[in-house]
Amino acid sequence: MNLFGFLDPFFHALSDGKLIRLTVAWVLRVMAVLVALVGVFWFIAFISFGFKASENGMGGRAAGVLIGCVLFALFGLAWGYLAAGVLMFRARSIMDLGDSHFTVLSILSMLFRLNGEMIFVTYAVVGVGGCLFVWFTDFSPLSQLGMLGERLPFAGGGSSGFMGGIELALLFLLLAFAGIVVFYALAELSVVLVEIALNTRGLTSAPLAVPTVPPPTMAPLPVHQQAAVEQPLISPQRSCRQCGQPLEAGSTFCDECGTAVG
Repeated sequence: MNLFGFLDPFFHALSDGKLIRLTVAWVLRVMAVLVALVGVFWFIAFISFGFKASENGMGGRAAGVLIGCVLFALFGLAWGYLAAGVLMFRARSIMDLGDSHFTVLSILSMLFRLNGEMIFVTYAVVGVGGCLFVWFTDFSPLSQLGMLGERLPFAGGGSSGFMGGIELALLFLLLAFAGIVVFYALAELSVVLVEIALNTRGLTSAPLAVPTVPPPTMAPLPVHQQAAVEQPLISPQRSCRQCGQPLEAGSTFCDECGTAVG
C-alpha cells in the first residue's frame, strides 16, 4: 500500500512543468495588478503635487508646474497600463508553453524578455514624460540625485529648460534600448542552451544507423544467350538398332533382344 499515493498527481505536475508554469503565470498576473495600482498612485501623487505647488504661490511658474505635473501623471497611467499589459502577455506566453524536459529554461527565457520589456517601457515613459515635465516646470529631477547624479551622463549639471528635457529624454531612451537588448540577448542565449540540450538528447537516444550494401546486380545477357539458358539441352532417347526397343540411359545391352549397344 502506497501511503503517499495521493501526492503522485502533485509530483507528476511538478515534474512535467505544469505546476511551475501555472505558479509563474499567476505571480505575473498578480504583479500586473500591482503595477496598474502603482500607475494609479503615480497619477494621483503628481496631480496632488502639481496642485499643491500652484497653491503655494510660485509666481509665473505655477501654471507651468501644474501642467508639467498633470502631463507626467498621465504618463504614469500610461506606464501602469503598458507594464501591466506586458506582464499579462508574458503570463499567457508561459501558460502556452508545451510540456518539455527543459521547462525551467524556457520560463527563464520568457522572464529575461519580460525584464527587458519592463525596462524599456519604464525608461521610455520616464524619459519622454520627464522631458515634458522639465520643459513646463523648468526643473530637472536629476539635480536632486546628489552624488549619484554626478556619475550619470547629463545629470551632473542638473540641466533644465529645453536642452535639459532633451538630455533627460536621451539618457532614459538610451538606457531603455540598452536594457531590452541585453535581456533579449540573455533570453536568446538560454534558448540556444535549450536547443543544444535537445539536440544532444536526440543524438544520445537515437540508434546508430548501419549502412546497408545493396546486392550486386547482374548485367542482362544477350538475347541468344537468354534463349540458350531458358531452353535446357535434352538428349534424344536411343533405341535398339536390332529390334527398335527404346534403351534406358547408360544401357550397354538391349533389354529385349540382348544386342550390344555401340
